[in-house]
Amino acid sequence: MSIEIITEKDNPLRKRKEYWLSADHYGEGTPNRHDLMKAVVKKLATKEELTLLDKIFSERGRAKSRIKVIVYSDRKDVPSEKIERQTRKVSKYLEKHTKKEEAPAEEAPAEENGDDAKEEAPSEEEKPAEDTDAEPAEEALQEEKGDETPSEEDEKEKKRQ
Repeated sequence: MSIEIITEKDNPLRKRKEYWLSADHYGEGTPNRHDLMKAVVKKLATKEELTLLDKIFSERGRAKSRIKVIVYSDRKDVPSEKIERQTRKVSKYLEKHTKKEEAPAEEAPAEENGDDAKEEAPSEEEKPAEDTDAEPAEEALQEEKGDETPSEEDEKEKKRQ
């Protein structure tokens, strides 16, 4: 993933700098906030606690994203609600990411045992298909078709002709 600075704006009233960055992530999905934060901090040479990823926009049909980054000059100037929002989003990603890593290890033995059991004994759905119960049912249908008597309407039509 490569990151380029598109614009840089100094905002002295809010004691921060605002950046618009372009991230090229060819062959990958939209980068997550956790990985993106590391790359942005490295690119801008700032501290992570002073940097906020405000917005991430993925361009449709392309492997590029536009990112709005805000870098504050001091820790006390960073709004607490923005810090909470960013930590909540990053922690949500980390929880999902760690669960995905742990889940395959736990599920793999269960799937192996299930596959062995299926191979040894045929399932209940397969048993009725193998039984000869299906043949008498088909014979009964054929007998019904052959035993059908013409209805009264059919007889009336024959008489008219």
